[in-house]
Amino acid sequence: MKTVNNVFDNKVRWMVLGLLSVLFNGVAYADSTPARCDIYIKGSEKPAITSPCTFSQRKGHVTITRSDEVTYSFMPVGDTPGNYEDQKGNTVYRQRGLGGDGVIFKLKNESVYIYWDATSLEQKTSEKKEP
Repeated sequence: MKTVNNVFDNKVRWMVLGLLSVLFNGVAYADSTPARCDIYIKGSEKPAITSPCTFSQRKGHVTITRSDEVTYSFMPVGDTPGNYEDQKGNTVYRQRGLGGDGVIFKLKNESVYIYWDATSLEQKTSEKKEP
């Protein structure tokens, strides 16, 4: 015959295990999406690089990974939205200007334009492959 303490211990054990599984599953994932990155060197009017990339955001932290394996990591700074610090400690600002088409990040020596729709880049890539 089970005692009240055994039943209570089992319920608590299952509740803790369930809670831990929810916490660990929630921690493992970030919101990410494929995108197109245009990299503008400071002062330039044309992109130096146009590349497929992945944009990820989790708890305010932003990660951008280009197809050439260059990665930008931005950590939010202060209470004002759009203020970040990159992995080298430099100031980064998120800016508007692309409307619903994307977002711009201004770094020390370059700007990263993120476009949510990368289909035009995919079409150009497939056109180059054909003879």
